[in-house]
Amino acid sequence: MSLASLIDELNPQQKQAATTEAKHSLILAGAGCGKTKTIVARAAYLIEQGIPANQIQILTFTRRAASEIVARVELALGEQAKGLRASTFHTFCMFLLRRVPKAFGLEQFSIIDRDDQLMMFRLIRGKDDKNNPNQLPKPKELCDLYSFARNTRQKLSLALEKQMPEFLAMKDLIADMMKEYESRKKARGFLDYDDILAIVAKALAESDSLVDYVAGICRHMLVDEMQDTNPLQWALLEPLKERINLFCVGDDAQSIYGFRGADFENIHHFKERVPDAQIYKLEKNYRSTQEILDLSNWLLDESEIKYDKKLEAYRGDGIKPKLHVFPNEFDEAKWIAIDIKERHYLEGNKWNDHMVLVRSSFAARHIEAAMIQANVPYRFIGGLKLLETAHVKDLISLLRVMANPLDDIAWMRFLTLWNGVGDVGASRLAQQLLLEPNIDKIADKLEKFGKIPQQVILMMKQMSVIRHEVQACVTLAIQAISDQLAENYKKDWNRRQHDFELVKQLATKHDQLSEFLEAYVLDPVSISEIERQSDVDVVTLITIHSAKGTEQKVCYVANVTAGQYPHARAQGNFDEVEEERRVLYVALTRAKNELILTKQNLSIWARDIVDEQGRKVESYFLNNLTRDLCTTETHYKTRQQTVKSALIERQSINLDFGIDLD
Repeated sequence: MSLASLIDELNPQQKQAATTEAKHSLILAGAGCGKTKTIVARAAYLIEQGIPANQIQILTFTRRAASEIVARVELALGEQAKGLRASTFHTFCMFLLRRVPKAFGLEQFSIIDRDDQLMMFRLIRGKDDKNNPNQLPKPKELCDLYSFARNTRQKLSLALEKQMPEFLAMKDLIADMMKEYESRKKARGFLDYDDILAIVAKALAESDSLVDYVAGICRHMLVDEMQDTNPLQWALLEPLKERINLFCVGDDAQSIYGFRGADFENIHHFKERVPDAQIYKLEKNYRSTQEILDLSNWLLDESEIKYDKKLEAYRGDGIKPKLHVFPNEFDEAKWIAIDIKERHYLEGNKWNDHMVLVRSSFAARHIEAAMIQANVPYRFIGGLKLLETAHVKDLISLLRVMANPLDDIAWMRFLTLWNGVGDVGASRLAQQLLLEPNIDKIADKLEKFGKIPQQVILMMKQMSVIRHEVQACVTLAIQAISDQLAENYKKDWNRRQHDFELVKQLATKHDQLSEFLEAYVLDPVSISEIERQSDVDVVTLITIHSAKGTEQKVCYVANVTAGQYPHARAQGNFDEVEEERRVLYVALTRAKNELILTKQNLSIWARDIVDEQGRKVESYFLNNLTRDLCTTETHYKTRQQTVKSALIERQSINLDFGIDLD
């Protein structure tokens, strides 16, 4: 493939965007309209125009998207593309922090992840909890609040008002806890995820020489998924816009991460922030048929916000979407499983031609049960990330202390794995270990402690010698703690063990242990992301927030019931209801050939309201759905069936419930 053939494949809208001479551009790319293809063509076009590949930086939200874009540009241009950089915002900032640490006033630092933050907030909160038992926010709430305030660049009081208004009265106490969290980080040389961006943004805003440095290594910045950027990420781009060229691609109609601090305005008001920018639209959709797009376009047209985009199907007409109505969630789930099964056995469709979209992993549980009952093979995407599961965290704690023996949080986790070691003993020993200069002295102290098996201490010594052989180091670490973990997780150890193979697979890509840890702590890889690459023929059950960028021939959007779209908790709030509309839009636009909606026939009465600014706030998006957009079928339950299933349910009451104690 060459640049010429790459450009030839573009439609007129894509070509105009990819070859623009404008200094700054915003490309509003509708769902399925070839956004990635346009970014790839833009990067290749710039290189062909004489811009050195290493002067182009592509910013994405996942490692997978970054490597896919680079691979496609290299495929088109070969050697010419060598040096092209694509990375997540966090990884780009880490690149700068490691390359010129003095510009940020940093020398030695370690990255901590969310679990470490939780541990720190737990310790800090524990002190104050004695005076205010059970009244303080939980560590997780403190962590979320802190991150939300940092990413949206808001005062604590404003963030509290938005996220946790019930704790406003405790603002001063919460502020004290956050101050202590920050001073503990500083004392230990820890940076959390938000620090990585904030330190770079602050330095860019204050230092012209740093802006010069970045502009010197990066003349063009291509930003993917612009609608998902938050105010902190915008603060990274803003100081650079006078010196570099911005090419930002995104879809305001797919901005669905407001709860994480993403700012819809970054893309919706781009022209006001970058007045000389050219705006281009991509509206030719290559994924879906026109009937699916008619329903999706209608959903946006119903909004008070002007999205100003009309998707048009390259593939032409197809099957009209269908809405199935059920008496309850059990019948709904059972029907979805049976419908997929019939399509597989009677029509010969592959299992993996089907995707079921749900709001959350909680919402998936009835459908999972129905799939198991009907013997339909499936995988669930949207749960835990691989490096966020407890047993992998345990493994990582050992690798972290080998990479940085001053990491007291990792020592705490590693030491408490072993029988007979509690928080107090581990904390005391961890403080002593921090004083030791080398592994031999650390090993002596661990031996004296007497709770860590001799064999494990020997393996730690071996690991310190082969730190540069990442895969060997990971394999040794797994050997060292497997017996203990098998005991700690005896209920489901067989399932958990499988994940270690995936960790080994990831380790093959790195030469340095610290680099390996940093890469996956910054951008955790979901278990499903690795497994998704396999060709196993299974149905995909996926949360909508995990589904961006995916597509399937037949898509089921489950439970489009009143109280769900928009969700009851968003009712009455214009901005939150509009984000909910975009969540549903993302779900609808995943379908290629067939879109099937299912809902429960609950009598929830809800009416639209008008807010203080005179904007209509909808209570249920499908209230005004017409037959020309979507046909409806209602599934009634016969009296006999009801009695029979009630008897079956009575016989199989499951008393094995409670919380996951993992």
